[in-house]
Amino acid sequence: MNISLILQMAAEAGPERIGLVCNGRRWTYSELLRAARGAAAYLSSKHCAYVALLDESSEAAPIALFGAAIAGIPYVPLNYRLADEDLAALLARIDPACIIGDIDKVSPLTGESTHTCLSRLEFVAAAEAAADSATGEEIEGEGIAVQIFTSGTTAAPKAALLRHANLLGYILGTVEFCSANEDDAQLVCVPPYHIAGISTLLSSVYALRKIVLLPAFDPDNWLQLASSEGVSNAFVVPTMLARVVDRIEAGVSADLSSLKAIAYGGGRMPTELIEKVLQRFPDTHFTNAYGLTETSSTIALLSPQDHRTAQSSDEPAIRARLGSVGQPLPTVEIEIRDEQGKQLPAGERGEIYVRASKFQVSTADELPWMQTAGFQPATPAGWMKADIYF
Repeated sequence: MNISLILQMAAEAGPERIGLVCNGRRWTYSELLRAARGAAAYLSSKHCAYVALLDESSEAAPIALFGAAIAGIPYVPLNYRLADEDLAALLARIDPACIIGDIDKVSPLTGESTHTCLSRLEFVAAAEAAADSATGEEIEGEGIAVQIFTSGTTAAPKAALLRHANLLGYILGTVEFCSANEDDAQLVCVPPYHIAGISTLLSSVYALRKIVLLPAFDPDNWLQLASSEGVSNAFVVPTMLARVVDRIEAGVSADLSSLKAIAYGGGRMPTELIEKVLQRFPDTHFTNAYGLTETSSTIALLSPQDHRTAQSSDEPAIRARLGSVGQPLPTVEIEIRDEQGKQLPAGERGEIYVRASKFQVSTADELPWMQTAGFQPATPAGWMKADIYF
């Protein structure tokens, strides 16, 4: 199976349904699939080994993601905030690639490489031009769908390799197909190189929800888009949510009556902030989604009901749940172990081990209030702290 199946199913179920809104242009699901098939034909003609995106969010991101999948080429979203030296090192590791986006930044860094570089507009135009002759036949197999480089805060960036089965397992296990109403809209403002940006695209397409892309986060623009597009769902990191609330309190007007659900993650949520937003948005469902790049996104959730139960409780232990990441997904098992690998009782600090039954990647990382000693080899029982680095 191939993640392009998600877009194919959406285009068959709702071909004229608006799938994407970005920079004033509206794309139906059938138009997105046509462009993705054209992108696959174009990319295949270039004989590249990778498809890299070095850009803010735009229509080029989903077209490149699904186009690369159809062509059987790994999609590699790159952090456009990296220093030139660090970016050049990553570009050398994916040669030859078709690089889409900021070609002015990329061109001086490519050296003797054989990369093909296109601007966002050039890539979209090439995809649409190739669409008429594209077969749309995807490459079969269990290959790598997405390659995301880690931040490299303590060492050189490593590549997290997410296979089609990893991503499909996460989506099929957490999202109901065609579950969105026709007027539902998902506001996406996280960078395309973040796993949340990729998982939000995939889950929204599978639900047939309209995706409203905000290329670069700005709280005023976020409020304007949420109001004008009747946004029902949004994903933010806590700092984004704080800035949105600050602008509302400063008097910025926006109609958020359609906003039904906000998911957040990517960083620790201050208890004071979540308490404030729960009061300010009493009819909005909040979800804390904790996950890792290596696990194709979420492994634990603090549900909307958990939020409201904790908010209304006078019990300190229940109230404290607002500072947690909730409970593991039904498809995920989590254990806390000591440095020797022995399971610890509840309440003890240790290393986090994750095992999943419905997608292949298993890993662990540091939760906000816990410590981990780093990545270790897999154990015989299948519990791992990381298994997808090179």
